[in-house]
Amino acid sequence: MSITANILQRTFQLCFDKYQGTCFTIDCDNRQYIVTARHIVESITDSATIQIKHEKKWKDCPVNLVGHGEGEIDISVLAAPIQISHTHCLPPTTDGLTFGQDVYFLGFPDLQPSYDWVSEIGELNDNYPMPLIKKAIISYADPKTHLFLLDGHNNHGFSGGPVVFSEVGTPYAQLSVAAVVSAYLYTQEEVYLENDSPRELTYNSGIMEAYGIKHAIDLISQNPIGFNLEDKNIS
Repeated sequence: MSITANILQRTFQLCFDKYQGTCFTIDCDNRQYIVTARHIVESITDSATIQIKHEKKWKDCPVNLVGHGEGEIDISVLAAPIQISHTHCLPPTTDGLTFGQDVYFLGFPDLQPSYDWVSEIGELNDNYPMPLIKKAIISYADPKTHLFLLDGHNNHGFSGGPVVFSEVGTPYAQLSVAAVVSAYLYTQEEVYLENDSPRELTYNSGIMEAYGIKHAIDLISQNPIGFNLEDKNIS
């Protein structure tokens, strides 16, 4: 499975209220929406200004709230007054997704110390930074909450990023987006140092949580205010 422009050119680095993460666009009924993790933007109640990294700078992007996922659903959908990305085909669906198959997730790590690990390829990506690509395996899915557990090593900053797949056994199948990265599960372990009392270390378990894209589609169906793609092309 190759990661193609239909997701690379839809994935962006996001900052809001000092929280940094990832977002991506989907198109529904000829309208474009921004999808991210709720815990990054949950203080948005109506309209707000987020920032998206472009030309190596944080740039303001006004948005209106489409909706937040309820309860534990860590998904939010926003609508901008302009077209954010190209409209390469990217079906928001889990149809064809199977247990044990490989998936990929994309995002922008927020690591300390800060490493310049994102690629800048100029006009080839409209002067947006390229996300990092990581691989995981579908380990578990809850049919009620559409919570996915993935065997993959998530990092801070990937929250809100897309989980993508192509149907197994279908040569050259297009990518679809199945879920939104939420968090990774961690444990506390004691570390013993010489001549010192034990200290607790937070350990990344390698199991990550993602919520099904169905929740984003449901929010959009209740409040379809995304940018109308018939109005104009991307500037």
